Amino acid sequence: MIPVSSKSLNPVRPTSAVRRLLAGACGLAIAFASATVLRAQEPAAPTQAPPSEGEPTIPDAPPAADAAPEIHPDAVSSYQVRAYKSSRKKLWKGLLQVLQESGYPPEEIDPKAKRVKTSFVDFSSKDYSEEVADPAPRLGGNYHILQMSKVKMGKVSLEGVVTDGEHGAVVLSLRARILVDGLDQRKRVRMLTDRRSSGVIEGDFLRRLEDTLKLERR
Repeated sequence: MIPVSSKSLNPVRPTSAVRRLLAGACGLAIAFASATVLRAQEPAAPTQAPPSEGEPTIPDAPPAADAAPEIHPDAVSSYQVRAYKSSRKKLWKGLLQVLQESGYPPEEIDPKAKRVKTSFVDFSSKDYSEEVADPAPRLGGNYHILQMSKVKMGKVSLEGVVTDGEHGAVVLSLRARILVDGLDQRKRVRMLTDRRSSGVIEGDFLRRLEDTLKLERR
């Protein structure tokens, strides 16, 4: 029998360094367990079901852009309509030619519909003996653009459409879109805004067209 001393029966006490190491390990284990529990409690991110066969995939919509301002109804010009003794093809070709020669370069051309829109060009009221525009739309409601009572200058684009008329006649419908200086009272900024044409600019061009093409009215 091997004698056992009383010292060997006493438990071994860890040193201070060992105690600190054990405490740190316990802290890490507790933190890891807490994080695992929190992640388990978090709701899972929703997943989008794949489209069924034959169903198109709809992409995310792009951010909506500011809508272009609409023309006020009181600023939309009326068509000036003329019926001539001519063919539709001849009048259409002559219209494009005279527009170009008169300083209204065609910008949008639809040969099938026989429709043309010109680029905007500068104009001055001094070139005409009468008012080129009607009074501005009245302020109030949704309209808040202040304009001068008389138009002195601005920009104009012509739109022409050639169609077949009755009894073999061909019809030309022409109107102008006029842009003038305006003041947006809400935003306090200057801008170009539409103004209804009085028909003077269209009448001046139609006379030039008739003289150039030797057109006879119906």
